[in-house]
Amino acid sequence: MKRDEYKKLIRDISDPYSVWIRDKEIKREERELKIPSDYTLYLDGDGDIDPGLSDALNEYGAFENGFDFIYTDEDETDKKGRRHDPFFKPDHSPDTLECFYYPGGLTIVKNSLVSRISPASSQREGSLEFLRECGKAAEKPLHIPEVLYHAGSHHGYGYKDESEKMDSTVLPESVAVVILSKDHPELLKTCVTGLFRAGREEGVGIECVVLDNGSSEENTLRYEALSKEFGFAYVREERAFVFSALCNKGAGLTGSPLLLFLNDDIEVPEHTAFLKEMMAEALKKSTGAVGCKLLYPDGRIQHIGISLLKSGGSHCFSGYRDDVSYQRGVNRIKRNVFGVTGACLMVERKKFEEVGGFDEALAVAYTDTDLCAALLCKGYYNVCLNGIFLIHHESFSRKADGAEKEKFKRLKEERSFFYKKYSDILINGDPWYNKNLTGTGLDMGVDVPGTEERIPFYDLNSLRGTEESVKGAKKAEEGQILYNIEGIEILNNDAAGHEDFLDIRGWGFLHGKGGYEYDILVVVRGADRNYVLETGRIFREDLPAVFPKEKDILLSGFEVKAAAEAFGDIEGIKVSLVFKGKDIFGRDRSYIINES
Repeated sequence: MKRDEYKKLIRDISDPYSVWIRDKEIKREERELKIPSDYTLYLDGDGDIDPGLSDALNEYGAFENGFDFIYTDEDETDKKGRRHDPFFKPDHSPDTLECFYYPGGLTIVKNSLVSRISPASSQREGSLEFLRECGKAAEKPLHIPEVLYHAGSHHGYGYKDESEKMDSTVLPESVAVVILSKDHPELLKTCVTGLFRAGREEGVGIECVVLDNGSSEENTLRYEALSKEFGFAYVREERAFVFSALCNKGAGLTGSPLLLFLNDDIEVPEHTAFLKEMMAEALKKSTGAVGCKLLYPDGRIQHIGISLLKSGGSHCFSGYRDDVSYQRGVNRIKRNVFGVTGACLMVERKKFEEVGGFDEALAVAYTDTDLCAALLCKGYYNVCLNGIFLIHHESFSRKADGAEKEKFKRLKEERSFFYKKYSDILINGDPWYNKNLTGTGLDMGVDVPGTEERIPFYDLNSLRGTEESVKGAKKAEEGQILYNIEGIEILNNDAAGHEDFLDIRGWGFLHGKGGYEYDILVVVRGADRNYVLETGRIFREDLPAVFPKEKDILLSGFEVKAAAEAFGDIEGIKVSLVFKGKDIFGRDRSYIINES
């Protein structure tokens, strides 16, 4: 790799938005902006309107089709005019508007909508509070997913006081809670302890039923004891685990107007009020399913809503720390999402019955996403309340999908069923996941060629035996190479949609040499042949901090993915790293590190 190419790659990875502007931003004609007399343009702050706005409004038929509430994506500019911090927004999100004015700095509103809002004074008109009301009342909103406003500085856009989240809705006295549990009475005890405690503290009655599809005799006795201790109904029936069918049965055994489906590995922290807030949200006429933020026991994020990525339903920011606010607070605020996890899902019973409950054609995977999609099809909005959280001790009850071949086969089949069933609404993607986002990464990053796209992905025909190419290469001198192979795994799928592949990742560099002076290859040695695989360079900000005297090691991470079928049993393969470059005389030289 040439030095200029290496430096450019670092710049592109460090500033992906500049790459997006250069390679992916729609190039539009500069036209004079003319707003029809029956519309009003509202601007917040000291930003600039992009000269392509007029062209975009015409292309989307904003005025001609009578859209009444129009907004676009935006970014910020520094004093030198450099653009940064893009805000790629969701489509119409009436519940998000209650706490965050996501339409941002440029809004165009039809005057008839303004008249319906009837501002109390001219001062109030144009305020974020006023525009929020316009957004909620809009009958024909339009989001143009292009960056057409450039804010002069960062704006929070009016996070509302959290005390205003609950309205005066009269709540039912109780909620029906359905929990599935098998051979984990200790988990269930933690779950129901927190659940019933929250019910007492919030003054909400808990009508709880626990369904068990075949625990051991010993654990059955423990479940029965817990049933008597806490006063929940315990139903045991030996059958194959079909999440959808068991949940439907549990719903039918209860009578409260609100249903809460809860995993047995959910823990309610002490003094956590979550029931009434979820109940008030679920009772809104426009609301479908309601979830809340779930954290792993160590405080990392497990769930803040389900988004549809290229690999299917995914949990954005899963595994990320929650002491940081991401992407304008997506892990902090109430927001509309495609779906919420069945680990903690509340829905009004009549809406649940309106869509026929959980689809029993789906056994485990996509059951929650399917229910949420069914509610969307009926015109309801699904909501995740990220201002409150519970703890999720995930996957105690069963191994994660993809951990075993048979389970991954089922996952693929159920995903295919889901995509076929909802092909009409999925054709344009997830309305609450902007098309300018990557679609593969969990960080909701900008859609530029990222790590997963730079990494070569090989089919079997592109793998070649290359034992001759490494014959005679010298081993590395002691201390010449620093490296760590961090993982060698056969994986069933990744966020980019690859399936059944060998994944090898780690980092390494030649002491005293710039990263552009050599290539990193991986040699996989099987029982009867060797394979030499190119690697994708991975950005590793941690390495310069650990090795401050080394130069140009930001791209010293590497990863390679190749079709798993070629390698058979992972236990039987051996891996070597090859650092291929030139010596001081310009001659080709390769260093090999053999891993057992």
